[in-house]
Amino acid sequence: MSACGEQEAYLVQDDILVRFHGYKRSVPGNVLYWALVVCTGGILHVVNSWFNFINIWFTLKRTSIDKADYIHVLDDRNKYLDVVVVRVKRIEGDLFNAEKFVPISEWKDPNWSHSLSSVFPGLSDNTVEQRKKLFGQCIIDIQEKSYLRLLYEEIVNPFYIFQIASIIIWCFEQYYYYACAIFAISAISIGATLISTKRTMRKIREMAMHTCPVTVLRQGIWTEVQSSELVPGDIFDLGSPNFSTLPCDAVLFGGDCIVNESMLTGESTPESKYPLGLDSDLLRNIDMAAHTFKPSVSRHIIFAGTELVRVRKTKSMYGLLNNSADGHANMRAMAMVLRTGFSSTKGSLVRSILFPRSTKFQFYRDAFRFVGVLAFIAVIGFTANTINLHRLGVSVSAIAKKALDLITVIVPPALPASMSIGMSFAAKRLRKQGIFCISPSRINVASKVAVMCFDKTGTLTEDGLDLLGVHVANQSTGAFAQMYSGSKEITSSVKKAQDGNIIDCVGKTGITVINALATCHSLRLVNNTPIGDPLEVRMLEFSGWEMEEVSGSLEIVVRPPPGAELSLENSSDVFNDKINHKMHISGGAALLATGCLNSIRILKTFDFAPELRRASVLVQQQGAHNNIEAYVKGAPEVIRTLCRPLTIPSDYTRILEEYTQQGYRVIGLAGKHMSHMPAGTTDEMLVRGSVESDLVFMGFLVFENRLKQTTAPILNELRQAKVRVIMCTGDNPLTAVNVARECSLIQQDVHVFVPEVLETECLGLDKQPAANLDSNKHGDANNSFELGQRLPTFNIIWKESTGKQIMLDSEAMVPVAKDYTDTEAASLAEELSRSGRYCIAVTGDAFGLFMKHGLGSTAIWKHILMRGLVYARMSPEQKAALVEQLQELGYITGFCGDGANDCTALKTADIGISLSEAEASVAAPFTSRITDISCVTRVLKEGRCSISTSFACFKYMALYSMIQFTSCCLLYIYNVNLTDGQFLYVDLFTILPITMCMNQTKPFRTLVPKRPSASLISKKVLTSLIGNILLIVGFQVAVYFITEAQSWYHRPEPADPGDPDSTPLQGDINTSIYLFSSFQYLFTGIVFSIGPPYRQAAISNYIYVAVVIVLLLFDLWVLLVPVKGFFSLFGLVHVETSWRFVILGMVAANFVLCYAGERFVFPWLAPRLAKIFRFVKLIYSRTLSRGRKQQQQLQQPLIASNVLKTAENGRYNSYSICNSESECPRLWERLGQRENRREYKLFLQKMAGGSDWY
Repeated sequence: MSACGEQEAYLVQDDILVRFHGYKRSVPGNVLYWALVVCTGGILHVVNSWFNFINIWFTLKRTSIDKADYIHVLDDRNKYLDVVVVRVKRIEGDLFNAEKFVPISEWKDPNWSHSLSSVFPGLSDNTVEQRKKLFGQCIIDIQEKSYLRLLYEEIVNPFYIFQIASIIIWCFEQYYYYACAIFAISAISIGATLISTKRTMRKIREMAMHTCPVTVLRQGIWTEVQSSELVPGDIFDLGSPNFSTLPCDAVLFGGDCIVNESMLTGESTPESKYPLGLDSDLLRNIDMAAHTFKPSVSRHIIFAGTELVRVRKTKSMYGLLNNSADGHANMRAMAMVLRTGFSSTKGSLVRSILFPRSTKFQFYRDAFRFVGVLAFIAVIGFTANTINLHRLGVSVSAIAKKALDLITVIVPPALPASMSIGMSFAAKRLRKQGIFCISPSRINVASKVAVMCFDKTGTLTEDGLDLLGVHVANQSTGAFAQMYSGSKEITSSVKKAQDGNIIDCVGKTGITVINALATCHSLRLVNNTPIGDPLEVRMLEFSGWEMEEVSGSLEIVVRPPPGAELSLENSSDVFNDKINHKMHISGGAALLATGCLNSIRILKTFDFAPELRRASVLVQQQGAHNNIEAYVKGAPEVIRTLCRPLTIPSDYTRILEEYTQQGYRVIGLAGKHMSHMPAGTTDEMLVRGSVESDLVFMGFLVFENRLKQTTAPILNELRQAKVRVIMCTGDNPLTAVNVARECSLIQQDVHVFVPEVLETECLGLDKQPAANLDSNKHGDANNSFELGQRLPTFNIIWKESTGKQIMLDSEAMVPVAKDYTDTEAASLAEELSRSGRYCIAVTGDAFGLFMKHGLGSTAIWKHILMRGLVYARMSPEQKAALVEQLQELGYITGFCGDGANDCTALKTADIGISLSEAEASVAAPFTSRITDISCVTRVLKEGRCSISTSFACFKYMALYSMIQFTSCCLLYIYNVNLTDGQFLYVDLFTILPITMCMNQTKPFRTLVPKRPSASLISKKVLTSLIGNILLIVGFQVAVYFITEAQSWYHRPEPADPGDPDSTPLQGDINTSIYLFSSFQYLFTGIVFSIGPPYRQAAISNYIYVAVVIVLLLFDLWVLLVPVKGFFSLFGLVHVETSWRFVILGMVAANFVLCYAGERFVFPWLAPRLAKIFRFVKLIYSRTLSRGRKQQQQLQQPLIASNVLKTAENGRYNSYSICNSESECPRLWERLGQRENRREYKLFLQKMAGGSDWY
């Protein structure tokens, strides 16, 4: 263990840097701390729950970590996280050799670095006990807090501490009814919170908790234990009865299985998992700390919490290693435990639900700053009223009580709750629509989304694909043959060649298109139904062949339909007797009985890998023992590089562009015939690279990918709202561009430029490559070369997608003519440069090169990011990198996807929305059961509604405090205050129902271009708040002075002349102030009930309208119809009838002015006040700098100009000096332009057509 007293560790799964400080207990400090707790009546202990450093400072002392009894855990900002008791100092054995804390999720058995045979025959008892001490039980056990503990944690919340203090003060002030009512409401609120918290925790615990019997291999013996007893390194049997849900993360060793991972990845299609080979180096190289694994790794990993759809047993490796002769006894589907408990993938999901990441949102910071301002106002009122009451001769104790009471008035304890209530209602409405949120704070962040990225397949387009046909390449003619729209024509071309092998329309012996269609997949059978990629399912259906599984192995057999198969009488193949599963694809084309089609065994499958963009299989025909066929399918540009050049048709490029420009999804198909396999070679020793090389190009599979019905309308709505829309897909760039045009993501008159990467070599003249500019975190860390070395470099040519004779200048990124003598092309390029009606489709190759060579921070790359609307052939890592790049430009970025390939991008984005059947997914903050992108606009609308509601509630609570504060201050002039009943009615029957009901207004039906502000100190909010406060306070003061001027007015006097504290609360001034202010509480709620453009009109909120009408009628009744019972209840006195109508008139005038100000005057006034403040700021800054500038600079005219920040430096001035008035707009106009703090807005100002570039 480390001898120092501090250590840092980065937790990859949680994306957080934590610090550890070592401490030992201090006995004298403990005695002193608890003595102070007793002396302060427990107050110190309560304060310590807010500021945890107090207990640490008293009771602990720093020491080295290896000697520590306690570990203080902090985050990267030195914020307290926890204090952990060190229970186990050191574990004997070789589990860890490090002299410091290491996250247990990163632990890896040293034996895994050797051959997999080293993990057999299982763990010893001593090893199991050691690992139990280190990793704990294999269970996600959330400790359910008792009601008493929950009650304590709730009560010590600053909100309730303030409530308790307020109730005590009110009791001293003899507001018993009001204090009891608030106490009752608080008690009910706490009780409801406790019940809700307990129910939620119990639900999460039930979801997380899972145990089941499992058969585990230990010391060579299979033993049944509970799953909670598993430890990393344990080998267990997946085929155990009733074993349906994985209790841990594990790597598959034997058999195969199909799992449903929707809860973890959002992928609705079940995934097939394959066992590791004995010679695999996966465990040696696996990154245990990674939150997600690469596809090449995850195909062997089964994750905790996933459901087993189907498990197949095979001969276990354990039996092979021990040379067991009993094959049936060794039929196993085995896996080895990798991670358990909270370190597993399911544990990560549970942690993300229990401890959602905090979001830095300006609204919350500004809100608490404003609370500080209110507290400052309270201090001013406290001081002024103390002086006044002292002048009246009021006792010191009474002054203290009244002053403290004033603080409870100005700082409303319900303010924090009112700020989050809109978010709670938004989350509830989203849940009703099938959109679940595990991080509610992200709802408000959704209000500021400026760019939305979408995956294509399954998100913008339908999951299912229609296979239009196969466009076969004829090797005899060197060109493409006809398009085959059915398997009948393809099958009819199959025949025996002279060498005895089969041949078809491709013209190469040993391989056929029909065999490729029937076998080049990774499908599995569940209840006689093929499970897997919908594209592969459609290929098998198109072929019309039958799929069967071989008992006792992982092999798949496909058979041609009856009548198309050769006689099997002379076949020596024995695998036909082992078939135990069979699936017949109905609906396939009728096949001709050619007598040339045999059953085919799939020997080896190489699944589709996103980084390789291809998949392949090795197959063998019945009876052809040494004749092997290899088939590969994938991206056309990748398949082309794997094929022999002479097999590529002469019209390859033309045919491919024809299909992709029409929006079809094109898959390349290739194969080769292998006459034999090297002696001694087994399936596990095959190298994928040798199989997927030296291929014969066979043709294109052409799929039609239809748009979802909602795609185009939703994208158009986002564009109208000036939310930039980006497509990010792994498909062909031209196909993606066509789909983008079809759904109006790219307008028809916008020209698209697609990159072509040309890699070259240059002679190194320096130790650093010329391309290594402004390296960033995506660049290579060791990018250095020796003098004279050949350096890799690249050039990107940006071609127009439809073949126009224009291109993009690679430095200026503006259209130019390929040939400057071509006047038509030059004219088009000039027009595009001026109008900006062009965009870029970036490929994964180009994106990767910019990241690899450290060009991610250059002006060219930022221009590409601003012009890019389509990103094609992007890997999962590149999708996440794109989101990060957009965030660095200042965009609040969203991402919407439906598959496991999008997980990283979904978590990286500010707003990630996963289209999944799961109720909650670790893949994203939002999970939508709505399988189209309409969920995006719903989340954005709810986000805008939520933030607007939060603003409305905050302003209403602020005005409520100022109204009551003003009333109390005016009444304190005569040492009186509002009565118990008046306080009770205002807080319980006016403020509470209005606040609750005004939050239930639903979002507006459309998104508008302007996004709501997230700043409470913006000019619009401050003008509104200050303006309404001035009107409210002004009218109350006017009522006060007018009341005093009335002939019937009686000044409040003490009942006992010798006791100033005996002044009765009831009186003319109290009645007038209360009657008037009771309407102010009501109409400020109406004024701040913001409707369009972010919320529906308040009139659509029927409950709110009903509450307002009832309260208005009641207040009018109390004002105009004196009722003795109500007067006694509220502590009112009778005043002149004419005066009542005067109050009503003043109420109407106050309401009209506040309403007109909020709707018309303040929005008009705000920008003009901002100009004045900016002008004052400009003059002030010029005055300060005058002494530092030369005389010639001082003589230049003071004309302001907004200078754009360049891409090369990070500084800019909002207003700088221009040489003449003609060079800059007028000062008043420029002062009206707000400083742009986000870099992308600055780029938009410089871009041609930037004002229309969403």
